[in-house]
Amino acid sequence: MKKERFLLVGGGGRESAFALRLTDDASVSAFVTHRNPTIAECVERTEGVLQVGDVRDAEAVARFARAHAVDYAFVSADDPLAHGVVDALIGAGIRTIGATRDAARIEWDKIYAMRLMQEAAPEFTPGHAVVQAPAELAEALGRFRELGQEVVVKPQGLTGGKGVKVMPEHLADYAACEEYARQLFAQRPDEQVLLVEKLNGVEFTIMGLTDGRSLVLPPACYDYPFRYENDTGPGTGGMGCFTAAGKKLPFLSDSDIRDCETIMRLVLARMASEGRRFNGVLNGGFFKTPKGIRFMEFNSRFGDPEGLNILTILKSPFSGLLESLWAGRLSERKAEFIEKASVIKYLVAGEYPAASPETRDFRIDVAAIRASSVNVFFGACEHLGGDRYRTLGSSRVLALGATAADIPTASDRVNAAIDRHVKGDLEYRRDIGSQADIDRLQERIAPAQQAAEPDPS
Repeated sequence: MKKERFLLVGGGGRESAFALRLTDDASVSAFVTHRNPTIAECVERTEGVLQVGDVRDAEAVARFARAHAVDYAFVSADDPLAHGVVDALIGAGIRTIGATRDAARIEWDKIYAMRLMQEAAPEFTPGHAVVQAPAELAEALGRFRELGQEVVVKPQGLTGGKGVKVMPEHLADYAACEEYARQLFAQRPDEQVLLVEKLNGVEFTIMGLTDGRSLVLPPACYDYPFRYENDTGPGTGGMGCFTAAGKKLPFLSDSDIRDCETIMRLVLARMASEGRRFNGVLNGGFFKTPKGIRFMEFNSRFGDPEGLNILTILKSPFSGLLESLWAGRLSERKAEFIEKASVIKYLVAGEYPAASPETRDFRIDVAAIRASSVNVFFGACEHLGGDRYRTLGSSRVLALGATAADIPTASDRVNAAIDRHVKGDLEYRRDIGSQADIDRLQERIAPAQQAAEPDPS
């Protein structure tokens, strides 16, 4: 039987996870930022075609898809989505899964997303202010000061997960918030700045799968955006993530999951009423707070690393899931998940998220890691031959992931694989998914759970 030909667009660890799953029963071609070792291996193994180029060049991607007669294209990275790659592929007659640029606005325009939430689900929307010019900053911040609310400062557009700054972790006081917002205006004069009340509680992610009408929720994910252990240091694109053995995280209730689903359905309906075509992944960032679930942000694609977790525990064939998203035939049967916890951890250069002044060579025994039931997802690196690899640029180098009956066991398996089989000057967070860190999260959420419980008197 002929294998369907799938095109992937991107080049990071997320696209590595897509490629690995598609090799089960499909042919993989890829338009990539660099010769990612995992993607290149999958393309070669399935007799596909690999093209290195600018993944933001929508017409170049569409020409490649036509030239190689792909059956389906899957676009789930922020830059290609924001630059209209899906639109170009659809225009070329390619069956494409992913948000059009118009629909992806829910990610690349944070102010649009907040206004959409305010209209669709105001009860779940945090306090916020849209600042159109530097002269408005003092008054806007004054309102947060009067309410005794700490502030999160967000640029309007995409920043690779590194532009949002939080008070007081990154911004010591209101004066520092104003100074940072002024920097954003200077860097992007055509954009506005979003100020949001800092939510007290625990942040988590649910990446809703949708064909534009139906919605299926995979297990919720807990991401580690901060660079160093104990959640210190600058924000990053994500140092790692975990899911539990089931839909919920240890600190979530069934009603929390229902609230998140309600928000997503209301937002999808609102977008449909505006004529915005959306299929693929509606990625919701939420907070569990003393006042219940609150919205934080939307992305229009699989998160990275969260997408690696979800692909690791996906029981259904990935090719079939993608086909159902395109055809409008999504169902729970098309997106079934194994009842295991998963943990993903990224390895990075010491300077990350800042740019690295030079490349680094490292060694990794991929065969030994896979033999220990741990997955390898290469990102910003190149293969030099044998077990030798070299870092590229300032992004995350590679990720390792494992599943187990519980989160700490999966975490320990990843740590052991890194300690035994990765040699070189790379860093990672050992605490991701550890029992001590799960206990810390439970302690943080305890006030929220107690506040949410009815008074027995």
